[in-house]
Amino acid sequence: MDPGKRRLFIGCRKPQKLIVMSTDDGSIISDLPIGQGVDATKLDGDQGFASCADGSLAVASEKTPGKFEIVETLKTPPGARTMGIDPTTHTIYLPTAEFEESKPG
Repeated sequence: MDPGKRRLFIGCRKPQKLIVMSTDDGSIISDLPIGQGVDATKLDGDQGFASCADGSLAVASEKTPGKFEIVETLKTPPGARTMGIDPTTHTIYLPTAEFEESKPG
């Protein structure tokens, strides 16, 4: 949530969207496509982020007043959907694990 501009960033799985909503009246400001299996949405400064299990991180920005766009979609390891942001360094953390094939036995 952006309390200063009174906006809510909502990650939706079906349909796969990042919704930017006004907290004043509930109106939809923007409706943006994102990857599959969104788990977290975060705001850092003027950018919104949606981390998805499919191995993508959508970066949204307000290009003109009241008009948001996905400005970049970054590739992340599959399953890296939980997200944290350090507000001091603006570093995004996306934890995941590497799995090995199970061996019969």
